[in-house]
Amino acid sequence: MAQATPPTPPTDPSYAPPPPEVTSCLQQSRFLHLATSNSSWPHIALMNFTYLPSSPFALPSTPNAASTPSGPVIIMTVTPSSKLHSNLTTNPRVSLLVHDWVSSHETPAPQSNTGSGSGLARYLTDLNTASLGRMSATMMGYARICDKGGEEEGYYWGVHKERNPEMAEAWKVDEGGEEGGGRPRVVVVRVGFVRVTDWRGEKTEWFAGGKGSGGIEEEAF
Repeated sequence: MAQATPPTPPTDPSYAPPPPEVTSCLQQSRFLHLATSNSSWPHIALMNFTYLPSSPFALPSTPNAASTPSGPVIIMTVTPSSKLHSNLTTNPRVSLLVHDWVSSHETPAPQSNTGSGSGLARYLTDLNTASLGRMSATMMGYARICDKGGEEEGYYWGVHKERNPEMAEAWKVDEGGEEGGGRPRVVVVRVGFVRVTDWRGEKTEWFAGGKGSGGIEEEAF
């Protein structure tokens, strides 16, 4: 498998990266929810992923935009026998959800004690403080399953394993056979639209080519 090398920076002067809070969340998170569909029912799965701010390879094209070396990339793997693989082969349009929500279970409930309700007040304050950093990002994009054994697959495979070393053992399967569904295939998603929702319900939107450019968001909405 080809050795992973650092990605080249974007060359398109019109390119603008996603909002900083989205980039930070993607760089720090380990999992996201991936939604795919065929002609009938949608399918959603929790996925291990790797985020790259740019790619040295042409990204998946869209009906309104040709392939381009600029833009954020999300890397994942799917098994050939999975529903995800089947859906992506039929329909490359995907939605993704990533968030930095803080579980309230991380803050222990106050112990019962005599006196005032200061313990409960502190607990509620802690919950509200923890919530201040909560945001979710809904993304839309086009996915492509990389050609098996190609340079592109080798590059993304190497980057993804480096980002997720604990998964390396699970990916050690016989590349010459198809037992158990075969070696996982590498999937690359070109992100074209992001909607960020914070804990107050306020929303902001980002468009890869700028709003009104005829990109993913105009087809999707």
